[in-house]
Amino acid sequence: MTPAPTPAEVEQKCEQYRALDKEINDAVLEFKLELAEKLKGDKEGDKPKPEQLADLKTEIIELVRAHGSAHAEKSKILHGITLEAMGTFGSSTSIDAAAVERFRLALVKAKLAGTLKKVFEKTIRWTLNPEAAVIVKGEKLSTKLLALYSQCEVPEPKTPTLKVREKSA
Repeated sequence: MTPAPTPAEVEQKCEQYRALDKEINDAVLEFKLELAEKLKGDKEGDKPKPEQLADLKTEIIELVRAHGSAHAEKSKILHGITLEAMGTFGSSTSIDAAAVERFRLALVKAKLAGTLKKVFEKTIRWTLNPEAAVIVKGEKLSTKLLALYSQCEVPEPKTPTLKVREKSA
């Protein structure tokens, strides 16, 4: 066990700590001010460069969306002379549990237990079988049942991504 420091030793350590802390905080502040100056707009009234970049990204994504050609699934590409912009416009699908339950109950009421077993996988709660869409299309379901089924999946758009790159040969 080390002996307790004297008040003078405590004072000395605390002074060292405060001096180093101030030096670091001053350096961080100076760096932030320099960075902010570098990222300001070039002319008076210009937006800061990060905002300019975000605006340009949005503009390019919209150009790719509107004028790009098909590249891969959910991707489009827009060609320049030496550069190209590729946008990916994905989406994810979630399951609406309430809609699934309404559809399931409607199938039970319509006495379509066989279809019910094909369309759904039973877990702790009802979820759609990955082949549910194919099965539902193959069944002769009423318009009401088809409308209920269509509410079971809820597509959600994802944030578009953008890659600006050198063209490949």
